[in-house]
Amino acid sequence: MIELKNITKIYPNGFQAIKPLNLTIQKGDIMGIIGYSGAGKSTLIRLINRLESPTTGEVFINGVNILNLSTRKLQKSDKKSV
Repeated sequence: MIELKNITKIYPNGFQAIKPLNLTIQKGDIMGIIGYSGAGKSTLIRLINRLESPTTGEVFINGVNILNLSTRKLQKSDKKSV
């Protein structure tokens, strides 16, 4: 399961790519992300992949807050269950 809680992303230039967002994706769910250019689609994926960190909020994968994991631990977890 992927769970985003109160996620926002504001870039240093002040652009708010992700406004407050709560999202839960259950195992087996099929999701699509659509929107205009600049709407935050790629940013959302980068937050879930932890290629970027949110300005506020938490990202959970299978109940684990991935923002609390080091990059090394996240890579190891990826091979197991995250």
